[in-house]
Amino acid sequence: MKDFDESCECARDNFCRFVQGNKKYTNEEMDYLIQCSLGKGVSKILRVGYVLVVWSFVAVWIDNLLFPGALGYSFFKGEFSWVTISPLLFLLGNATLKALFIKYRLKDQITVFEAYWASIPYIGFAFLLRSQFKKDKILYVAAKDYFFYQKNLVKKEVKAFFGFKTKDDVGLNI
Repeated sequence: MKDFDESCECARDNFCRFVQGNKKYTNEEMDYLIQCSLGKGVSKILRVGYVLVVWSFVAVWIDNLLFPGALGYSFFKGEFSWVTISPLLFLLGNATLKALFIKYRLKDQITVFEAYWASIPYIGFAFLLRSQFKKDKILYVAAKDYFFYQKNLVKKEVKAFFGFKTKDDVGLNI
């Protein structure tokens, strides 16, 4: 009965399905990655990573508007004010909220220190992957492959939404 339960769990797990459909891995590697996915909560880590990526896409616009605006204001006014401090407060607040979110979602899988490292804008997800899978090269490579696969799917969907033709209208090769 365990095989049936594992099969059902794997069918609900995106990473597990990705590994099953990927021709890159041998059967032994595939079995190992599926066990890791179901046992270590790989999909949970990847979902936290996706949130961090989206969070960074939103924060980049705020950073690109607030920081230059505050610096320009300070330069032209010739003074240091709350307008200058506000982007720094946003950066610190944003990093703290990210770290709290990461620690809350991953609980014992990550330390507070690692959560703060993972909250670094734009590169935090890479740190999160490295810190969680650094001892397991196969899992690390598979997680990176999965992330790039998902990134390509999102790019394809965005292009389709805006009406752009893609080279691979049939589907992405895994």
